[in-house]
Amino acid sequence: MIQSLTQTLGTAGCAIVTMICAYLLGSLSFAIIVCKLTLGRDIRDYGSGNAGLTNAYRTMGGAKTGLVLLGDLAKAAAALSIGGALLGPGGKLLAGAFVILGHVYPLYFGFRGGKGVLVGAMTLLLFDWRIFLVALGLFIIAVALTRWVSLGSILGAISFPFTMYYFYRSPLYTVVAVILSGAVIYLHRSNIKRILAGKENKFTLHGKPQITGDDQKGENGK
Repeated sequence: MIQSLTQTLGTAGCAIVTMICAYLLGSLSFAIIVCKLTLGRDIRDYGSGNAGLTNAYRTMGGAKTGLVLLGDLAKAAAALSIGGALLGPGGKLLAGAFVILGHVYPLYFGFRGGKGVLVGAMTLLLFDWRIFLVALGLFIIAVALTRWVSLGSILGAISFPFTMYYFYRSPLYTVVAVILSGAVIYLHRSNIKRILAGKENKFTLHGKPQITGDDQKGENGK
């Protein structure tokens, strides 16, 4: 069935289908969805103002963040499955780029989403586990030493073009990796400023959720 579909659509058609499906799946921002369904609030009004996993944990606690984690991983996996089935490895990379785009600029939520780190990590894992492990290793080391999740995310992103070129020697794949890496770093520009100033928030597993049933509206992040 998939082979028949790819023959009917052709390469260009399969690429368009991949991009549209991946973007629409990426636009399912589970941090926003879970927060609205369980607490009746918009997570973007709390903490850092970011609809991502770290802010979900800080504002909603571990149990609800687990739902966010599962949802965001599932949408990335679904998008890359579509891209891979239609176009092979290149289709996975294309789907990864557009599921990240949807996550950062979600169609359903006013184009204000997260920073794409989790769905980006899932993209690396499903594209090539070796590339994923290098990024994950840098992330773990950075967070363990500094407790700055943003620094770990940035270092993981920086590693992507280098590992992509090392394992594939493909100029096209490497250019895509540079673009995705640059996008993640750009989205963390405010974090970089705080890191350089020594004012970045440190991650802790023992923080108290900011959103409760009778909470006051949290400070909107800048």
